Amino acid sequence: MVRRKNSRKTVVTTLLICSIIVAVGWDLISSKKYKSETGTFRYESEFDAVTAATTKVAIVPSDYSGLSDPISRSTNPGYLQIEDMVRKAIELQGGLDWVISPGDKVMLKVNLVGGDSPSGEGENTDARVVKAVIRLIDEAMEGNVEIIVAEGTARSNDGVPDAGSVWDNSGYQDLLTDADLEGINFSFLNLNQTYEETIELTLGDKATAAPHNGKYRVHQEEIDADVFISIPVLKIHDTGITNALKNQIGTAPGSVYGYNKMNGTASHDGLFHDVDHRRWTEEEIVDLCTIADIDFVVVDAIMCLESYKTYNGSNQVRMNTIVAGADPVAVDHTCAKLFCLNPDDINHITLAEKIGLGTNDPEKIELVGAPLDDVKKRVKKNTSENGKFGQSNRTWLLSEAFTSTDISEELISGEATLEPYPGVDGWSEPVYFFDDRIDLLSYYGGLDNILTYAFTYFYAPVDQSAELWIGSHEAIRVFLNGELVYDFDGINTYGDDDIFTDREDIAIRQGTNTVMVKTLNQYNDYSFALNICEPEDDINYYGNRVEGLKFYTDSGQAPDALREQRQILTGMNTLHACPNPVSEQLRVDFELQSAGMVQVAIYDRQGKLIERLVNGELPAGKNSAVWDVRGSGAAVPAGNYFCVLRTGQGTSSIKLLVE
Repeated sequence: MVRRKNSRKTVVTTLLICSIIVAVGWDLISSKKYKSETGTFRYESEFDAVTAATTKVAIVPSDYSGLSDPISRSTNPGYLQIEDMVRKAIELQGGLDWVISPGDKVMLKVNLVGGDSPSGEGENTDARVVKAVIRLIDEAMEGNVEIIVAEGTARSNDGVPDAGSVWDNSGYQDLLTDADLEGINFSFLNLNQTYEETIELTLGDKATAAPHNGKYRVHQEEIDADVFISIPVLKIHDTGITNALKNQIGTAPGSVYGYNKMNGTASHDGLFHDVDHRRWTEEEIVDLCTIADIDFVVVDAIMCLESYKTYNGSNQVRMNTIVAGADPVAVDHTCAKLFCLNPDDINHITLAEKIGLGTNDPEKIELVGAPLDDVKKRVKKNTSENGKFGQSNRTWLLSEAFTSTDISEELISGEATLEPYPGVDGWSEPVYFFDDRIDLLSYYGGLDNILTYAFTYFYAPVDQSAELWIGSHEAIRVFLNGELVYDFDGINTYGDDDIFTDREDIAIRQGTNTVMVKTLNQYNDYSFALNICEPEDDINYYGNRVEGLKFYTDSGQAPDALREQRQILTGMNTLHACPNPVSEQLRVDFELQSAGMVQVAIYDRQGKLIERLVNGELPAGKNSAVWDVRGSGAAVPAGNYFCVLRTGQGTSSIKLLVE
């Protein structure tokens, strides 16, 4: 039987008068600090990205048998060993001829943080790795190529870009006089240069960081480059890791966004890493990656850093490894695992996959070179801010709002065991939230004195013990597989640095599991956070989501292992719409692999349901439906829409253009 929680962070007193003061005071504070915000969630149907079927990532440690001169992973390699490792990693990827063409302008985006950190210390991309990449590109293109080594460091000296000392002390200036690079057409570029050298781009549907409205300024040279190669140094950061994706924060010019990229300038706001209690750092990373359109990645995992992004004298971890690949999401997925982290816990990795920048699915990633298990090391996580715990599950089915403040009242019959179907009986379509706090205040339009439900499935690879990581401002109940496993009825401090306010031991079963969350809103900070983590008490390592655990909201989205267990047909349903663009009437044709419950619906860009064309049982085979764009005579506005097909086998969608 679950115990009623009395959290160590709970602001509760045994004196009635103090309870009233705390409740009223918190209500007033919360109502001022937190408000319903736009852009904090998006319906899953609005994401229509298609990721590659398979991709390849190369792992080459210094003792790899395929090298000409393997050395111990505990030894500081010389330049020749590093070039051999980079060459082998690129060779395992099929060379560079399919990435670069003769005459191309190639931008190498490195990672420079500290001006006092020499090359090879782990804080900045090792200059020897960059030298090797320059030489191999020039060799592959027989000298017919222009190479630009670029970075926009966040460091400054009294508001003036500190690029000089960073480039000098990191060993990069020495490359200009290196005899091995003589005659090669390469140069350095400070991406922080003047505002006039930047250009504004609008991302439109691809944008994820709401405060920017899809608009960013970047250096003109980044846009002009034919090929963009990310060369990060692998290290721990408060976003999880710095690697191929996180490296692109350095493309935001200091001349526009200020130093440390958040302070802004007289003519422009800074990056909105934090707005009130919302974090937008990860979304900014993904937006800047969309602009960069990364073509290839070479990771410097020679000397890495644990705990934090800068070298503090005791946080070095020697990996002596080069990682390479053309898919930046798959590369980051692999490098997270090299650090014994769960890639599903790192928001910019999972979000980058969601918008189509690559794959985070291990079944679609082919590892070549050394086995990952032979190279990985358990490193210390960042214990400040959100770096110390994994990602809250972001996608949920949400119920209608019920006017009640009694969390013990059963407002939906069979609440504990219910498995709702998306878009049916008052339940929402799957909703994705851009924050570890599931922003119910915004979703429900600022309503208070209400109770609502949130539902998800998850797949677990084996029966095992786990920890429910949970956070909320006020009363919340969690039902796992029909059993009440968490029951809190009070007020939590639920601060920005401690989103998860409690940990509860639970048992999860192999295959399908259900989670029903019931939450109360009285004091106007209506949100919760939830993850299911591996048991661990050491703050340096705890908070990892259970390996292989996958959340999903539609029974048809279960992992393949679960589908086989349930003997569900794995054939793909087909969906086609014509004409597209459409102005009057659209015919939707779809072929079902098996009979069952089917939904076909039209949504706008914000995920709002426009019209449900089909909602019921249909036989296997070919079927069709018609959308009358003009309806009863009033045409829907011109623009982008989505036609979404949902069955027990999964979800398919098509983007539509209404003229």
